[in-house]
Amino acid sequence: MLKNPQFDASIVRWLDQYAPRGYFTTDASLIIRGWNRWFENKSGLTAQCVVGRPLFEVFPELLSRQLDRLYQDALSGQVVVLAHRFHKYLIKLPVHPEFGFAEMQQAASIGPLVQDGEVIGTITVIEDVSERVGHENELLAAREEADKANAAKDRFITVLSHDLRTPLTAILGWARVLAERSAEPLITKKGAEVIERNVAIQLGLIEQVLDVSRMNSAKLELEIENVNVREAVGTALDSIEPMAQTKGIRIDRDLIEEPRTAALDSKRFQQVIWNLISNSLKFTPRGGCVRVSLEYDSHDFRLTVADTGKGITADSLPHLFKPLWQAEGSGGHGGLGLGLSIVRTLVELHGGSIGAESPGPGLGAIFTVRMPWAGPQALVERALVR
Repeated sequence: MLKNPQFDASIVRWLDQYAPRGYFTTDASLIIRGWNRWFENKSGLTAQCVVGRPLFEVFPELLSRQLDRLYQDALSGQVVVLAHRFHKYLIKLPVHPEFGFAEMQQAASIGPLVQDGEVIGTITVIEDVSERVGHENELLAAREEADKANAAKDRFITVLSHDLRTPLTAILGWARVLAERSAEPLITKKGAEVIERNVAIQLGLIEQVLDVSRMNSAKLELEIENVNVREAVGTALDSIEPMAQTKGIRIDRDLIEEPRTAALDSKRFQQVIWNLISNSLKFTPRGGCVRVSLEYDSHDFRLTVADTGKGITADSLPHLFKPLWQAEGSGGHGGLGLGLSIVRTLVELHGGSIGAESPGPGLGAIFTVRMPWAGPQALVERALVR
């Protein structure tokens, strides 16, 4: 091939001034001899500052990271490629903060410079792959979230199938008993009670699923009216008291005597109370206690449900109100993992807030609901204040 010095000089000038990658060269003693504009812009070091200096003096981290051997390999005639996956970067350089990395993510190659069959130095090429790696990480995170969601749905379907099958089995069994022994009054009475109780369980499960569907599609509407708060709490407690007695758990009431009204959906507010207490009953052993307190403030009222149950780990607290989420080891207590998620949504639709705390495993849990007297209107007022 004919040599064209002018053409060769144009290539070198382009690599030096306009190349979208970093190029620098060293001689056989690893003294820097070339440093292009890309490196000047990315590192803040001009060619005048680095050319003529030893490579490992300018970048001593190459020695501490044992990457100096790569340059020895290049001087022996090998081309070395550094993948981001294993090394992250060759030379530590700053990166745009929006990519979310502490330093530029790089793909790099180090090769020999050869003249007349003899290695006279090295050339290093660096490409900034931060944006690409950031997108890959986002895709991986999205994939992991999708996998978690699918796993949660699978667990939900498994639990739902089990929880629906259990009352159906009882209903079917007693239907057969009644068909054979319908003439016995005691058997008929007990069978009717069992069937009624299990149908109620099934209806409750189905209602939970429908509630989540309505919430996800923003079709759940509140029927706001003036509600006597103390009376509503008392009614909810009365309805769940038989369940507590069956489980051998005491419900203590600490309700303020003063009757006051709030703008609430009465049915949904009682659903909040019922779900919170039934959740506490689920995780409280026989002989334990659930304490329900009601307090008034000038702008809102506070409902607290505290139990002496198994408690909540610090790792579980941030996930407690997520749909389909259940703590490890809670499988034996049943449930779809929807109750607390529904509670949070209903409370927030009313313009309120809910929080949970626990001293730790085995030390019980405390759920606190704050609801404004003004109901959902408080959301609008809060937005105006902001």
